[in-house]
Amino acid sequence: MSKPKQLEIIYISINNLAKLPGNPRKDKDPKATEKLAKLIKKHGFQNPLQIYKENGKYTIIAGNHRFDAGCTLGMKEFPCLVYEGDKKSALARAVSDNRSNEWTDWDMPILKDLIINLDDGSMDMELLGFNSHELELMMTAVQPPIGGDGGDAEPEKPNIILCPQCGHEFSVLKKEK
Repeated sequence: MSKPKQLEIIYISINNLAKLPGNPRKDKDPKATEKLAKLIKKHGFQNPLQIYKENGKYTIIAGNHRFDAGCTLGMKEFPCLVYEGDKKSALARAVSDNRSNEWTDWDMPILKDLIINLDDGSMDMELLGFNSHELELMMTAVQPPIGGDGGDAEPEKPNIILCPQCGHEFSVLKKEK
């Protein structure tokens, strides 16, 4: 197998970049750009835009929302990776980049432990990408008992809450009044 081509990040002026026309991805959250901007401001622009060059113009095939967030922060140029291939393959890459994020799910107990370790008061926990309500749900989520306690009583059914941001289902203990 031949050695893969080394990736080269180049910086392109905002004036030479265009968003993907007819981008099939849309915001689930009306504050998505604002949230991304907050993450970029804290951590820097860590993920280059993937672009396709055609007729001397650069079209963003992956990173259109990061581009919007960078624009709100006043960025004048962006780190980019140029996609090498034909237009059809570039558009397929645009779709697969977004779709691949849906191939995995969170291991909630491990994520919860990680978040507990990060929550030492030294950072804004919403920089993880979860809002305070989602974090609270995550911290109070419990796993339903497997096989019950061996008694004859029916195990209590968990209260299922659906996260409006990511669609994950949380099992939550019912609070007594």
